Amino acid sequence: MERAHFDIGGRSTDGSARPISMSLLAALMTFGLVTGPAPGQEYPLPSPLPQLSPPPLVRIVGRTTKVGARITRLSVRAPVGATIISKCVAKNKRRCPYSQRVVGVAGAVGTRTIHVNGFERSFRAGVVLQLYVVKAGRTGKYTSFKIQLRKTPLRRDGCVTGLTLIPVGCPG
Repeated sequence: MERAHFDIGGRSTDGSARPISMSLLAALMTFGLVTGPAPGQEYPLPSPLPQLSPPPLVRIVGRTTKVGARITRLSVRAPVGATIISKCVAKNKRRCPYSQRVVGVAGAVGTRTIHVNGFERSFRAGVVLQLYVVKAGRTGKYTSFKIQLRKTPLRRDGCVTGLTLIPVGCPG
């Protein structure tokens, strides 16, 4: 198998001008399909992706209970064309209505409010509800709620780049 070689700009050395994404390049290097940069050279960091516009808004309404929380409303306001991924993580899988659901935000233009019906119920302490709002080529939103015993759920917000579901720091 012949190895492909790329210069610092991510273009192939055979003269073709096909750019390669940095994450793809890293994956190819991991499996030994592409050689790394020459000694003393580094690959440039990819420029940050633009954020979703308008920014997604995640709302939660509920009350605490003796053993956790009762969620009465969980909604996501997101731009048309985005994808909402909802996950439930618990040690005991029976405490989650489902492990993952994917919903597209349909429409012509603007934003839509999507209710995450599966999460509108009671949860025991320790369950983590994760919501991702993503769109290809954009920086999306990550929100998680950790259900606590006799306390309001612990909320964490962050960003996700492109379609990866790995929370990162938000630009700016």
